[in-house]
Amino acid sequence: MKRGLFVPLASILLFTTAATAQEVRNEVSVQGTGFFTKDSNGNGISRTTTKTGGLEVGYRYHINRWLSAEANYGFDRNTQKYFSNTGQSRVQSDVHGANPPMWL
Repeated sequence: MKRGLFVPLASILLFTTAATAQEVRNEVSVQGTGFFTKDSNGNGISRTTTKTGGLEVGYRYHINRWLSAEANYGFDRNTQKYFSNTGQSRVQSDVHGANPPMWL
């Protein structure tokens, strides 16, 4: 019974050791972002906002062990609605965030 368990565990250990020995040069990351703002009202005007989610994508290239270059880009869309006695209006804005390539 012990021998039947030893062989699979030893092979898993061998493959994970080989995988960590390889050097990864490229990394891609995907993250979620969000806008969560409070609604407000006063002077006969009320403002509501959408709670929205967005996306941020990043890329990193490892030049060697201690030097790498990275760039990120993010996007969110926010909508604000204004209500008053005279009517309603809506403002939609796209929010772009970019980090230019930088050295790490």
